Amino acid sequence: MLRLSSSCIILFFSLILSQSELSDRYTTPQEIEDQLNAWYDEFGSNEDPYTFYPGNEGIIYHHEIIGYSGVENIPIWAVKITMNADLNEDKQRALILGKCHAEEIYGVEIAMDLIKWMLYPMDHPAHIQSILAVMTNAEIWIVPTYNPEGLSVVHGWYDDLNQFNQDVYYRKNKYDANNNGIFDFVVGIGNDYDGVDLNRNYDFNWIFGDEINSTDSGCGANPSYIANYDYYRGPDPFSEQEVIAIRDFVLSKDFLLSIAYHSSRSGCVAEKVIYPWEWDVNKKSPDFDIISRLGFEMSQLLPKEAESGFYASASSISRRGNAHDWTYANTGCIQYLVEVGTENMQSDDVIIIEETIEKNVISALHLLKRTSGTSIQDGPEQYQITGLITDAQTGVPLEAEVWIDELNGPMLKSRYSDEFGRYRRLLIEGTYTINFRLFGYETQSYTFVPSSSQVTEYNVSMVPLNSFILDLDFNLPVPFDEDLYTVISSETYKDTIVNSYDISLSLPEDQYNVVVYSDNLYPEHFSVSLNSNIFIDKDLKWKSTVLYDDFSSLDGWDSQGWFLNNGMVLSQSSFLYDHSLNNSLISLSNMSSGDYVINMNLKYEIEWDYDYFQFGVNSLDGDMLFYTLTGHDYELNNYFVPFTVYDEGNLYLNFSSDNSLNYRGVEIDCLSVYKKPEGECDMGDLNQDAIIDIVDIVKISDLIIDNNYIAFEKCVADLNQ
Repeated sequence: MLRLSSSCIILFFSLILSQSELSDRYTTPQEIEDQLNAWYDEFGSNEDPYTFYPGNEGIIYHHEIIGYSGVENIPIWAVKITMNADLNEDKQRALILGKCHAEEIYGVEIAMDLIKWMLYPMDHPAHIQSILAVMTNAEIWIVPTYNPEGLSVVHGWYDDLNQFNQDVYYRKNKYDANNNGIFDFVVGIGNDYDGVDLNRNYDFNWIFGDEINSTDSGCGANPSYIANYDYYRGPDPFSEQEVIAIRDFVLSKDFLLSIAYHSSRSGCVAEKVIYPWEWDVNKKSPDFDIISRLGFEMSQLLPKEAESGFYASASSISRRGNAHDWTYANTGCIQYLVEVGTENMQSDDVIIIEETIEKNVISALHLLKRTSGTSIQDGPEQYQITGLITDAQTGVPLEAEVWIDELNGPMLKSRYSDEFGRYRRLLIEGTYTINFRLFGYETQSYTFVPSSSQVTEYNVSMVPLNSFILDLDFNLPVPFDEDLYTVISSETYKDTIVNSYDISLSLPEDQYNVVVYSDNLYPEHFSVSLNSNIFIDKDLKWKSTVLYDDFSSLDGWDSQGWFLNNGMVLSQSSFLYDHSLNNSLISLSNMSSGDYVINMNLKYEIEWDYDYFQFGVNSLDGDMLFYTLTGHDYELNNYFVPFTVYDEGNLYLNFSSDNSLNYRGVEIDCLSVYKKPEGECDMGDLNQDAIIDIVDIVKISDLIIDNNYIAFEKCVADLNQ
């Protein structure tokens, strides 16, 4: 265990406190460290910490370092509070993020006091039953701060010249954004050239965050409030070590619920409980009704500081790399962003500070009771389903995919049971169908109505599928000296086999897709219903390219709205596409009847299920649609799609958008269309000499593109065998 305390450090921070603008009630970085160490000394090995409690609570405190800050390598601590904290038990988990933005220091105090409430429940007799229920049934992880560098700026520090520096308005970490080797900050609101806003650095909708040195336009409620450069998203998603630490920690723990504490110095979003999301009136998060209800309940436990009423509960409408949106979309954990206090977010009135902390701890306790599935002491309704997923034959726990039809969405990553085989989903009243899927097992479904008074228990025994042999034998043209790729996939399985011409696999019964390709072979696609042993003998042939474009120009296309940029063709001319688009790109060359494969090297960022990239063929018999893309994959990848033309037609690409929300659209680097050859070389009745002449002519005139020249040479070599 790391300790950073010494008499020198204590003296150092005593000097800092004597000059600090902040109230001594606020906890400095060193005081956080010292207090965590002191709690470890008291509780880290104490198996009977609750002397009043008749049960066997075991050790209730554990802490660990989950990462380090990016510049000064300061540890980021996480505290685990639960009964038997030294064990890894099958319990629901909740996460409390005390502070992300440096100046928003209320979050540190709430996090530290929440730990104290759990360790010393006897000090809060009105809530002791709730605390014990949570400690028994839930595992709480608390990160007091994951921006320790920024917090040190807010509390103040001595520089190399022994001069005291402090900026109580500092927001970011200490990333050297202008790369000059100096920490560049300006005392006061905004104008700090260095640092990254850690709550803009998550990859979900990161693109909408501020670029470097972006100026601020204020906010509606306070247009005079200007904070230039304060919301810089960072050079890349997850560029900051602090955010990587939280990302990796969250991905490892299967949290059910979470709170991330913030404050609003402008007052524009003060005293609010914010949750994911409502980007448009009809574009809400899939669990929105469940999320919003708990958010409202939490807000009603938070009286406002200076006026009557309670905190507002509100869905987030912005898309800009926030932690709460990323956490929900990527893990299923519902995270609430609580904006603590008014614009007076660093009050020096100790009474206000204590009242603000206490009411937020009580509100957090309500969320923790929802996590643990208890309604004790006016706790929340218990709508929830949980259970264990095991192998029906062995009883071994399984990490299976779990989804609910009524609560699913294309932007959500798949959710899985944990290492115990445990799954959990929060619900409200209604009828739901839950599904369980894992490679090698029969998919199962269960329709149910949850209860408000008790957690619904439904255990799943998954039945293994029978396995069969899939034999693939590929006959290759001679000579063949390329890498051969065979991709075998299903809904729950994908494997790529390289340079194997005779493949024999034992696979569970399923529907499989097979793609076989190399640089110059015609890509073969076929499906296999594997319900018995199957042998497939496949002749592979050189490809014949009938269309290739690297988009150095659009001379071969009729373009309506598509745009060239640095050798790429884009679905729109602007950085983000507009609303209500219907942009088409139609090839001017006709395609005859036959079987084809299109190979597009592209990346795309399209609103899920509302905006689309499609391709097909226009013909006299009408348009034929072959492929549709929606969602996000903004890295260049090859897409092979087979299609058949039954009459002459023209290839068309189309991009369409609805009337709200936009992203970066489609960027295509190059496009090839291959026609399936009828013979081994598919060169008609030409003799060898004629073929060689054609190859020489093409080589000189550079008329054959892509890898077609190589294909011709291979065909010639084939004929010479």
